[in-house]
Formats: sequence, C-alpha cells, structure tokens
Amino acid sequence: MVLEIVRGFFDIPSEEMVKIGDLIKNLLFNPVTGSEEEAMSNLKVALEDLPTEQVLLAGMFVSGLLRCNLAQQIEQQYARAKVEGDVVPNCDAFRE
Repeated sequence: MVLEIVRGFFDIPSEEMVKIGDLIKNLLFNPVTGSEEEAMSNLKVALEDLPTEQVLLAGMFVSGLLRCNLAQQIEQQYARAKVEGDVVPNCDAFRE
C-alpha cells in the first residue's frame, strides 16, 4: 500500500512500477549470478541509470522482499524451535 502511495506521489504509472520490480527481481535472483556481491554490484549499476523517484521505488521493493524473506525465516526458526522443544506452548508471558 505504501508503495502505491509513493508511486502516486511521484506520478509513476503502474506499468513503470511493474518494470522496476521486474528489473530488481531479475538482478537479485538471476540464476547466472555467482554471488550476493555480484547481485548487489549489478543492482547498483542498474540504479545509476534510473531517475531518483524510480530508485526510491526500487528501494521500497527491495525492502518488501527482505521483509517477506525475514518473515519466512522467522517462521522456519519458530517451527524448528517448537520441534526441538525450545518453545513453551501457550505461553502468556509476553501478553499484557
């Protein structure tokens, strides 16, 4: 939703936003990319050619990807901890 608000603020068409998102996804998740460093280098080069408004949208897109990835990792760690008995079921210690 925030991404849509920013897109509207800078008057960037939805189609352009999709292109920016696709560019970022392709640069970060290209199967021929050899490392995270190479992916980041490719991303920096690509962002140099974009207007500031589009770079902002690209940053928000990456931020969203990271949040999604972190949420998945947290769920996996919680499930693992639960299986290993490190989680107390129905614990009300943090509810107030």
